Amino acid sequence: MLLDQLAFMGQQFLFLFTPTNLLLQVLGMSVGIVMGCLPGLNATLGLALLTPLTFAVPTANAIAVLMSLYVGVMFGGSISAILINIPGTGSAAATLLDGYPLAKRGQAANAILVSRWGSALGCFIGLFFFVICAPLLSLVAINFSSPEYFWLGVMGLTVCGSFASPDMPAKGWIGALLGLLISFIGIEDIQAAQRFTYGIPQLFSGVELISVMMGFFGIPAIISALHTRHVVTTENLGKADLNVLAFLKKNVFWIFRWSTIGVWIGALPGVGENVAAFMTYSDAKKNHPDGPRMGTGEYIGVVAPEVGNDSAIGGAVLPMLTLGVPGSPPAAVLMGALMLHGLRPGPLLPTDHPEIIPQIAATLFIGTFLTLFMGWILTKPLVKVLKLKPQMLMPIIAALVVIGAYAIKSSQFDTGAMLVFGLIGYILSKLDFNPAPLILGMILGPIIDFNLRRTLMLNDGSPLGFFSNPLSFAIIAIIAASLIIPALRKRRALRTA
Repeated sequence: MLLDQLAFMGQQFLFLFTPTNLLLQVLGMSVGIVMGCLPGLNATLGLALLTPLTFAVPTANAIAVLMSLYVGVMFGGSISAILINIPGTGSAAATLLDGYPLAKRGQAANAILVSRWGSALGCFIGLFFFVICAPLLSLVAINFSSPEYFWLGVMGLTVCGSFASPDMPAKGWIGALLGLLISFIGIEDIQAAQRFTYGIPQLFSGVELISVMMGFFGIPAIISALHTRHVVTTENLGKADLNVLAFLKKNVFWIFRWSTIGVWIGALPGVGENVAAFMTYSDAKKNHPDGPRMGTGEYIGVVAPEVGNDSAIGGAVLPMLTLGVPGSPPAAVLMGALMLHGLRPGPLLPTDHPEIIPQIAATLFIGTFLTLFMGWILTKPLVKVLKLKPQMLMPIIAALVVIGAYAIKSSQFDTGAMLVFGLIGYILSKLDFNPAPLILGMILGPIIDFNLRRTLMLNDGSPLGFFSNPLSFAIIAIIAASLIIPALRKRRALRTA
């Protein structure tokens, strides 16, 4: 199967080098780097904005532009983090800890060079794990039945809740429960009963996922950016004089190590690139020889989180495609985009549409080189863009959010729903609730609901059906660990305090 995947990937690689697809990838990468660079925007919002525009184009073209944007945003966030001490994305918050001190010493060009290479290598190694693991995970997923799907959905919510709010996991679990309840709105699948519709016809088909995500991620980001005041302290990037190849060669073991951590974190349901960046930064600080000096302006403090967040992309799309459980909020939007194109991620996707996984792998491969090339071209122009006031940029983004919500079904109701959920999202952000568990709850809700009732119906109402397969016990063990580990960490923190 692996050889078949490689052969497919070779075909898709040649297909993506057609002028149209190559142009789309350059466009997606450019838009992604710009959106990542602008404070307040992120990969989730960028993918949500672009998804409606890809609805009328072939699926392969949509994948090319969306995946390129996904990769571009991850690098773009480091530019503003290094130059103005404001992370363009959540994952870049780790990059600025050493990137901005380097910029203040006049080494901004070197810091961005290291960031660009770290992002490219992280993307490439994440691709390596993606190509190797996708066929294996697909073989496991084929053996899933209703009980395993139920436990898989529950695992996604508990793991995401635990990692999304490590200081207070209950917040993550509450957010997941709210998303679960929102997913129940509409006519359910088995008996066609109406739930939470209150006689409103527009709610019969449920709440549009893309509109909700635009509201939850877009409105709070726009309001937050309008409150931000920043100045670019590095007027002249200068020329990079670091021997980057010698630096990378010296740290090749560490780069592979951080990529492995990034892939693992990215594959955890709903956790994503932000956690991966901080985990790799923490690992570098604890274990790398230069770790004790990190935080004062070390190149290793820039490359570690950039390797981590880009390698997490391969990890995040892996369970999304093979299990139907996205590993990060951007992967959740990408999953919604695939569903808009008539594809249903899950165990049957590699069989029904064997070209999808190779298409994404080939896009990630090309994205590795586009990160280096487009990042080099766009860095200096983006210094000027960063000097623009948020009051000039955010109204444009707000208009795109409204248009994107309306364009899915040409429905004013969806636009109104986006605004309502945007207000709710802003309130939750002020209460320090991470929106990722809520979005994941919306995605996994139908899976949990359908397979819960189906398992009970097939077993005449007996709960023993949920424990009939060794796979179920393996997933239950992971669920138990995700509940116990946060409690142990909190107890350990109280002891050491």
